[in-house]
Amino acid sequence: MKMMMKPSILTLVCLFAFGSVALADGTLTPKHGGRMAETEGSRLELVVTGDTIDLYVTDHGDKPVVVAKASAKVVLLNQGQKMEVTLQPVTGNQLSGTAKVSGGEHATAVVTVEGLPKRLSARIPDHR
Repeated sequence: MKMMMKPSILTLVCLFAFGSVALADGTLTPKHGGRMAETEGSRLELVVTGDTIDLYVTDHGDKPVVVAKASAKVVLLNQGQKMEVTLQPVTGNQLSGTAKVSGGEHATAVVTVEGLPKRLSARIPDHR
């Protein structure tokens, strides 16, 4: 009985130790100075500058995802206030919209992208 348990425990330890390393993805590095989240094998970078809200979509390998037929909804949550902004495709992997956002660069955001092979949804924490 002891001989049978040792290999299975060793197997579990190896799967846990090396499996998590193989799945680890490293640090998400924003290319446009925004905040990032990863969901469904895609990466979302949210950039809020003044009244402009931009969203950049890349795949798991940081290659741009064409968003020509997509749209996005961003819900910004800041100090008890909720604001919803619709984003439309601009070029390549960028969706953009405008809104009078007070403290938007610090707001927590819930982002939903429709019109891609998979619907993407992610929560992007505040910048503080």
